[in-house]
Amino acid sequence: MIRIIVMVLVVMMSGCAGMQPIQETDRTFDGVFEAPGFSRDKIFTSTKIWIAENFRSAKSVIEYENKEEGTLIGNGIIPYPCSGLECIAKADWKVPFTMRIDMKDNKFKLTFSNIRLSWPPSYNTTFGASSGHDGPVSLQSDIDAIKPKLLDFGNQIVGSMNTSKKSSDW
Repeated sequence: MIRIIVMVLVVMMSGCAGMQPIQETDRTFDGVFEAPGFSRDKIFTSTKIWIAENFRSAKSVIEYENKEEGTLIGNGIIPYPCSGLECIAKADWKVPFTMRIDMKDNKFKLTFSNIRLSWPPSYNTTFGASSGHDGPVSLQSDIDAIKPKLLDFGNQIVGSMNTSKKSSDW
C-alpha cells in the first residue's frame, strides 16, 4: 500500500514539473552541428536552399544574410508539436521563432530565440468564446516539446547537404 502511495506521489510530482514557469534564458537555446567536408560557403548555400524548401517563402523568412560572415537570420513558424490527447486542444497552436545560423567550415550553429506561442480566438457552444493569444512560451512543458523539433532542423540541413552532394551527378 505504501508503494502505491509513493508511486502516485512521484507521478503527481513529475507531472507538475512541466507546469513550472521558465526563465527568460531558457527561451533561447542553440545547437552545433557537424558538416564534415563542407565549406562555409557550401553550408550557407545549402541552408538557404533548405529554408526555401521547408518554409513558405525564403524571401519572407530571411531577415538578414551575410555570406562573407557566414550568417543567416530569419523568422519562422511551425505547428505546435503536440502528441496524443493534447492535440485536441492544441491543434491550431503555432510556434513563431527567430532562427540564427552561424557557419564555419565543417560546422554550423543554430540559435533559436524569441520563441512564442500563438493561437486564434475560438468559439465553442459548450464553453463560449476564448480569446486568441500571441506571447512568449511560459511553461517548461511547452519548451520541452518545442526544443527538439527546432533543433532537428540542424539534422535536416545536414541531411539535405549530403543528399544534394549525392544527387549532383544526375
